[in-house]
Amino acid sequence: MQGADNDALEKLYHPSDIEIFTQPDRAKDGNLYLKSPRIPSIKNPMAMRTMHQLRFLINSLIKKGEIDERTKIHIELARELNDKNKRLAIQSWQRDRGNDRNKYREDIIKSYEEQYRKEINPTDDDILKYQLWVEQEHKCLYTGETIGICEFIGENPKYEIEHTIPRSLSYDNSQVNLTLCNNKFNREIKKNKIPSYLHNHDEILARIENWKNKYEELEKQIEKAKFASKMAATKEVKDRAIQKRHKLTLEKNYWKNKYQRFEMEEIPDGFKNSQLVDTGIITKYARAYLKSIFDKVYSVKGSTVAEFRRIWGLQKKYEKKERVNYIHHCIDAITIACMTKNKYDKLAHYYRELEQWEKEKRDLKPFIAKPWETFTEDANTVENEVFVSHYTPDNVTKQNKKKLRKRGKIQYHNGSPIYQQGHTVRGSLHKETFYGAIKNEVINKKSEKEEKILYVVRKPIDSLSPSDIKNIVDDVVKAKIESAVKEKGLKQALSEPIWMNQEKKIPIKKVRCFTPTITSPIHLKPHRDKSKLNYKTEYHVVNDANYLMAIYEGKDNKGKTKRDFELINCLEAGDYYKPSVSLRVINPDIC
Repeated sequence: MQGADNDALEKLYHPSDIEIFTQPDRAKDGNLYLKSPRIPSIKNPMAMRTMHQLRFLINSLIKKGEIDERTKIHIELARELNDKNKRLAIQSWQRDRGNDRNKYREDIIKSYEEQYRKEINPTDDDILKYQLWVEQEHKCLYTGETIGICEFIGENPKYEIEHTIPRSLSYDNSQVNLTLCNNKFNREIKKNKIPSYLHNHDEILARIENWKNKYEELEKQIEKAKFASKMAATKEVKDRAIQKRHKLTLEKNYWKNKYQRFEMEEIPDGFKNSQLVDTGIITKYARAYLKSIFDKVYSVKGSTVAEFRRIWGLQKKYEKKERVNYIHHCIDAITIACMTKNKYDKLAHYYRELEQWEKEKRDLKPFIAKPWETFTEDANTVENEVFVSHYTPDNVTKQNKKKLRKRGKIQYHNGSPIYQQGHTVRGSLHKETFYGAIKNEVINKKSEKEEKILYVVRKPIDSLSPSDIKNIVDDVVKAKIESAVKEKGLKQALSEPIWMNQEKKIPIKKVRCFTPTITSPIHLKPHRDKSKLNYKTEYHVVNDANYLMAIYEGKDNKGKTKRDFELINCLEAGDYYKPSVSLRVINPDIC
């Protein structure tokens, strides 16, 4: 790079430049311990925190003699570093797909009863077939035949699920790689081929042209959502636009990947490995970091771990686990530890045999031998043998360094920002939404009218749900919106202008809605401009997280044991750490 300053060049880095972790020296006890993971390449704070936790865990295991540099390490960190908006988008997308599956279940039951006058309890495979049938617009993509619902549901179906890119060539068992196909065509013509090798490939592509149109249209919507997030006037609107963009991206990726598997003329180098090896950012860092001590460090993809869990009979037990107790991670660790290279090598052979078995319906189903005879039973008992301990560091009292501001403006001294250091609360003090307070007439339990303080929130009209519409404060506005929804449906009505005054072209842009669940909000701080009404003098918010629960135990005047507790949220905890606060010490004899 000609003309570039050497100091500036030294500051350049690439995320792949992660092989410069400090090499450890042997400690006095003869062991190698991981050094600090701080390197210029890691800019993501979440990744750095993970690396420090990894260092603490590994070094503790080394010190106890549980592992050493000869230990083989397997890493499974399949998830990316998602921010809050992306997590919410994923949850919404998954919730929509869950709702679709529930609807498909009802449709299968209804259609099967109409056709055969029999009741059916659809299996997960039946629901998956139905979903593929809907995606394919009721046609077999390979033959062009129209498929009836009872031709793939029930005994001896004419159409079955097949892998677009054969599983033995791709290790890909995800829905994006599945289609509903004519049994005979699948077994006698397609076999182990990819779609582009078939004689009627052009006809197949024509049948999925709507998939291409769908993801291209989604790409346009994504660009609109990007523009909307940039032009947003408030954080709430911006977050909603970002969540919409992430959700549209998930949908676009699904259809694009599904279409491209039919378009693929050959399987690219590394396609199979990309299904096995996770490329998450933390996995990359962790693998390089651990290799500073261990010679054998491998990363595996979560979907592959799930496949071995299913093959070895752990999946049903795994699915029943409540995610809050994290015991499923222990089951994953057991599975990963047993996924040896020998087992990996047998996976492709297993897929080929399974495809053949599904076509010929032989009695003996292919399998990959369990690590030992009682492996499934032993792994399923882990819930009763392992106690999961959670460690949450206290960040509230950590010192923080920040730029001094007055009325929002950074203060400078001799051209440099002035920094101040002190204790600040790390974490959310309260949720971001501000609520208004109004006095309204309500009917009490005695069927009498009384005035009560109710809390309301202002919402953009395009974000309203049916329950929001029922809770609109203004009766006139509520009637106009309900009328539009009744006439056009919720989605269309809210995407078009609803006029407050059509002659003057005054649209309804935002509405105030009651929030029945909020009865005792936090009164955060007083308004700058005072209202004559006492209940309108403060900002109202709701709590986001609690800092601690104080549990008290003591004895009353009669000598009986009494217990009580107190919840302290982060906002209250911050007040305790102010220098002006003098803490009251409770008598230790009764606590």
